[in-house]
Amino acid sequence: MRQLVPGIFALFLVACGSPYDGFTELDNGMHMCLHKLGEGEHVATDSDSVDLRVRVAWVGKEPGSHFSTQRMYHAILLRSTALLPVMDRLHVGDSMSVIMAAGRVPWPVLGAAPLPKGQDTGMVRLELSMQELITPEMMREREERFRQTDPEGFEHRLIDAWVRGDARSWTRWGTSDLHYLITGAAVDTNAVRPGDQVVVSYKGLVLEDGRPIDSTEKNGSAFSWTYGDPDQVVKGLEVAVRLMREGQSGEFIFPSAYAFGARGVPGIVDPFTAMRYTLELERVIRKGAPTP
Repeated sequence: MRQLVPGIFALFLVACGSPYDGFTELDNGMHMCLHKLGEGEHVATDSDSVDLRVRVAWVGKEPGSHFSTQRMYHAILLRSTALLPVMDRLHVGDSMSVIMAAGRVPWPVLGAAPLPKGQDTGMVRLELSMQELITPEMMREREERFRQTDPEGFEHRLIDAWVRGDARSWTRWGTSDLHYLITGAAVDTNAVRPGDQVVVSYKGLVLEDGRPIDSTEKNGSAFSWTYGDPDQVVKGLEVAVRLMREGQSGEFIFPSAYAFGARGVPGIVDPFTAMRYTLELERVIRKGAPTP
């Protein structure tokens, strides 16, 4: 069907009525000119992502002399701006010129710095080319392929995106993907040492979907173990109580290397699953101290 459209579509875009040669003016003062018709059959909807090449210049200046980029955009962000008429016409492979008032260009959305006050009254020319359109279904397929072919890379990207998307200031533990937030006043400011018995309350959730895996509340009581004894708890909990002090609470993101590893827990936790734990260090019984 698309091969029947070029003549009609091009005629629409080069129709008369614009002071710019070869352009057609829309009702909103935007001027458009189609240069190349691609093979795409669909325009982007709000739920899609688009790979868009953008070059911007003041009218009469070298294309791209003011701003140039190519990046992936969420279509909903572009469609919520003055560029909506463009997004309603742009298919994969299409190349289009757009002339519009500089003050109407959504500079931050495009990834450019806003124009200084007083410099947004002129006209700019945008050269736009849609390289790719990705639907949510396509994105999920890509993510699943990434998860299967590079599970550690997928996990790293998941944790990074989660931390960046959270408003709180997480601390990264060394160069690992373990991150933490610790709050509360310490009853004892000394660090936990090997041989100390620690008593904790915790809740463990799958980072990706928030699914609860285990909690001391579910088990009916706090959990205690001797710090430093092997194979008592996941490695992340050992790190957590080492970072905390008695009486403090914390929230921790454990990559799978500090949680259930490359094997997971069959039927409960998938391999390479990042976890989020909330934890309270209720008590530390020092090595050699009498047990009450």
